[in-house]
Parts: sequence; C-alpha cells; structure tokens
Amino acid sequence: MTQETIKVEGMSCGHCVMRVKKAIEGLEGVKKVDVSLENKQAVVEFDEGKTEVEKIKAVVKETGYEPV
Repeated sequence: MTQETIKVEGMSCGHCVMRVKKAIEGLEGVKKVDVSLENKQAVVEFDEGKTEVEKIKAVVKETGYEPV
C-alpha cells in the first residue's frame, strides 16, 4: 500500500472537495482518500499494483481541477 499527497489547485468549496474525492475513489486500487480544501490537497492511499499516481492525477484533471 502506498500513500501519496497530491496538491490540487482550483477547489473553492465543499462541492469541489466531494467531486475530487468521488473521482479518485472511482479508481481501482484506491483504498482511502482524504481531500482538504484548506490545504488544497488530496491524500490518497492505494495499491500500487492496481493504479499509479499519474492515473490519480489524470482523473483529478478530468474532473476540472489542476493536480500539481
């Protein structure tokens, strides 16, 4: 299990947080997601055998936010 912190630019409210969280949770291999509006980041725990950081960043971007 791997834990990665991804900065997410463009979130401005609780709805944004829920959209990012739901998108990341939809990826196979993701076990836990904590998204913080205050810190502008997502902390993701995932199985590196089933997904990777680049896929997580891609789904954040598809949702309309900018992973850094």
